[in-house]
Amino acid sequence: MNSLYELDARWRKLLNLDNFLNGLTVHEFVEEISNENSLKDGAAHTGTWEHLNPKPYIRTFESTVKELQKLNTDAESRKGQLEQGVAKYELLHAQKVLQLRSNLETIVKDSSVLDNELTNVTQVVSPLGEKLEKSIKRKNMYAKSVELISYYSAFHTDGVSSELEALRTSKNWKSRARASILVKNLLILTRKVETKSVPKTIETTALIEQYAQKLETEFLTEFNTAYRENDFDQLTEIAILLNRYNNGLNVIQSFVNQHEYFMGVDQDDFAFNESFKNSLTDLNHHAISYESSMVRILDEIETLVKNESKVVGRVFESRCAFVLQLLIQKIFLQKIEPRIEARLNAALSLSGLAYVRMLHGLFSLLNQFVKDLSEFFQLGDIEDSADLTSALERSFNDLFSKTIYDRTKYFDLEKRSLELALAQKTSKFCLAHEKEIYARALSTKLMNGSSFANDIAFQESGPTSSGKLSQINNFLKSHLEREKRKLNGADNLLTSDYIGRTSNSFDGVPTSQEFSLQSIDGMLKCAIESVARIMELVPSKANEYTYEIVEVLLVGTVNSYVECGLEVSFSQMTEQDLPKNPELNLSYLNYISRASEMLSLISATIKTVVLPLFVNAPEVKKAVIMISNHHLKRCELLMNIVIDETVLAFAQRFLGSLAKQKKRDFLPKTQDILDHDTLPASEIVRDLNTLFSQVRLYLKNENLQSFLQQIGSSLSRLLFDHYKKFQVSSVGGIILTKDIIGIQTAVEEWSVGGLIDDFATLRELANLFTVQPEELNSLTDEGHLATLDRRIISAYVEKRDDLNQNSFVSKIGLS
Repeated sequence: MNSLYELDARWRKLLNLDNFLNGLTVHEFVEEISNENSLKDGAAHTGTWEHLNPKPYIRTFESTVKELQKLNTDAESRKGQLEQGVAKYELLHAQKVLQLRSNLETIVKDSSVLDNELTNVTQVVSPLGEKLEKSIKRKNMYAKSVELISYYSAFHTDGVSSELEALRTSKNWKSRARASILVKNLLILTRKVETKSVPKTIETTALIEQYAQKLETEFLTEFNTAYRENDFDQLTEIAILLNRYNNGLNVIQSFVNQHEYFMGVDQDDFAFNESFKNSLTDLNHHAISYESSMVRILDEIETLVKNESKVVGRVFESRCAFVLQLLIQKIFLQKIEPRIEARLNAALSLSGLAYVRMLHGLFSLLNQFVKDLSEFFQLGDIEDSADLTSALERSFNDLFSKTIYDRTKYFDLEKRSLELALAQKTSKFCLAHEKEIYARALSTKLMNGSSFANDIAFQESGPTSSGKLSQINNFLKSHLEREKRKLNGADNLLTSDYIGRTSNSFDGVPTSQEFSLQSIDGMLKCAIESVARIMELVPSKANEYTYEIVEVLLVGTVNSYVECGLEVSFSQMTEQDLPKNPELNLSYLNYISRASEMLSLISATIKTVVLPLFVNAPEVKKAVIMISNHHLKRCELLMNIVIDETVLAFAQRFLGSLAKQKKRDFLPKTQDILDHDTLPASEIVRDLNTLFSQVRLYLKNENLQSFLQQIGSSLSRLLFDHYKKFQVSSVGGIILTKDIIGIQTAVEEWSVGGLIDDFATLRELANLFTVQPEELNSLTDEGHLATLDRRIISAYVEKRDDLNQNSFVSKIGLS
C-alpha cells in the first residue's frame, strides 16, 4: 500500500529517465496507482460511496507530480550537458575537415604534376612502341615472304615443292592447315608475278593452280567421306582447313550440293484419292483440305533440317547459320516448289474451286512448317538464328508471291469459283422455273408503272436500274446456259457423278424445298470461305478483294436467287387470275416468307462477319453498306409489289362478289330468308376463310399481320361504301347485320386489332336500319358511331325505307 506522503518503491522505479514507465502508457500508469488506493471494498460494505476518503488519492498524485517535476529538472540538466558535448564535437569535426581539405589539395596538385610527367613519357615511348611493332611485323612479313618465294622458286624450277608437299600430306592437321594457307598465298603471289614477257611465269602459275585444285579436291573428298562415316572430328578439321584456304565457300557448296537428300532420282508419285478430291470439289465442304503426301514430305524435311542443324553446328561452327540458309534455300527450290506446282496444276484440272482450296491448304501447311522451324532455331544454340528465320520467310514468300499476288493466278479464280458455286447452287431452281424468271415480269413492274419506282432510297442507291437488271440477266444467262449444257452432256467441266447428284437433290434438300433457307446458308458459307482465304493469303489486298466478293455474293444470292423466287411467286399469282378464279391457291406467298428470312440471314451475315473486317477502312465499309442496302431494298420493294398485287386482287374479288348484290336483297317481302346470308356475303366469308387457312401456312409473324391488315382494311372500305347503295327495310337490316356478322366473325379469327374496330363500327352502322327511329339519336352518340363522321351516318340513315328523308334527317340532327 502507498503511504500518504511518499510513493511506493515500485512506482518510484518507473519514474526515472532510463526506464520511464517501463512501457506503460500514461493512462495505464494512472489506473495502476489509483487501483492501489481503491476503497471500493469499504464502500461495498456500506452500500454507498459517500464514505470514500479522497486523501490517499490526493497525496499519492501529489507525490507523483513531485517526482515528475524532479525528473523533468534532471532531464533538462542532462539535455544541457549533451548539447554542450555536441557543440564541442561539431567544432572538432569542422577543424578536422579543414585539415583534410588542405591535405587533399596537396595530393591533387602532386597527382597533376605526376600525370603531366607520365604524359610526357608516354609521348616519347609511344612512337618507339609503334616503330617496334611495325618492325616486328615487317620482320615476320619478310620471313613469310622469303618462305613463300622459296616455295614459288621450287615450283618455278622443279615444278613442285617437296616441303609444301610434306606439309600437305602430313598427318598433323595443323601442318595441313599451314599448307592450305601457303597455297592460298602462293596463288596470290603467282598471279601478281605472272607476265607474258616471261613465259616461265605463266607455266608456274598453271602448276600452282593445279596443285591448289588438287589440294582442295582431296580435302573435299575427305570431307564427303567423313560425312558418310559420321566422323565429326575429321569433318571439323577439314572445314577449318578449307575455311583458311578460301573461307570454306567450296566445302559449304559441296556439303549442300552433295547432300544425300538431293542425290538420286526425285520421284513425286502422288494422286489425289477420292476422299480428298471430293473435299476439294464439294461445295458444302468448307474446312481446309491438306494433301496427305505433302504433309508427310514436309514432316520429313522438318526432321531432316533439325537433325542436320546439329551436324552443321558441330562442323561449321560460326558459319552454321549460313550453311543452313543455303540448305533451306535448296530444299525450297528443288524439293518443295516443284511439288507445290504439281499439286496446284492437278487441282486446277479439277476446278477453279479445287485450285484455290489447294492453294490455301498448301499455304497453311508451309506457313506452319516455317513457324515450327523458326521456333526450333530460336530455341536452339545457333548463332544468327534471326538470319535463318528471315531466310525461311523469304523462301516462303518467294514460293507463293508469284501466285497469290498475281490477280489472274489467284483472285480471278477465287471470284470465278464463287460465281460458279453460287450458280450451281441456284441452277436447279432457276432451270426449273426458267420461263417465269426470264420473263422478269415482277422487275418490269417495279421499273415501269409501279409506285415503288419512285422510291427515293431505291433511286439513289447503287448502279442504275437498267444496268443492274442487265448485269443480273447476264449473270444468270451465262451460268444457267452452262448448267443446261452440262445436263445435256455437252460440257464435261463436271464429272457425271456430280451431275447425277445435283440433278436429284439440292444441297441435300428435297426438290420440293429448292427455294430454301438452307440453300442461302450454303451460299453464304461459300462466300465466307472465300473471304477467309483472302484474309490469310493476301491481307494487303483484303479490303479490295472482299468488297468484290460481297458484290458477287449479293448478285448470286439476292439477285440471282431471292429475286428469282419472287419472280416465280409473282408469275404463279398472275397465272391463276386471283380476281376470278373460284379456286384460291396462295402457296406462292411461301416465296415471300422464305425470301424475307433469306434477306434477314444475308443482312445478319454482312453485319456480323463482313463489316467488322473493315474497321480500318471506313470508305470500303460505307461502300459495302450502300451496295448491300441497294440489293436488299430492291427485294423488299419486289415483295411489297407481290403483297400489294395480292391485296388488289382480293379487293377486285370482293368487288366481284359485292357486284352480285341484288337491289332488293335488303327489302324482303317475307321473313323466310332470314336464315340465309346473301350471296355476296357468303362468297366473301368463304374467301376470307380460305385466305386465312392458306396464308397462315406461308406468312409468319409481322408479315402475316401486315398482310391480313391490308386485306381487312381493303374489305372494310369496300363494305362501308357498298352498304350505302341499298335501301334497307327493318327486316333487311337484320339480313344486312347477319351478313356483316358473318364477315366480322371470319375477320376476328385473324386477331388483328385494328380490323376488329373497323368491323365493329360497320356492325353498329347496320343497327341504324333495325332500331326504332326515336332511338337513332342515342345510338349515334354511343360506341364507335360517336366518333364516326356524321355524313357517313347520314348516308346510312337515308337508306331506311320507312323514313321521310327530309323531315326525318332534320329531326335527328344529322344533316
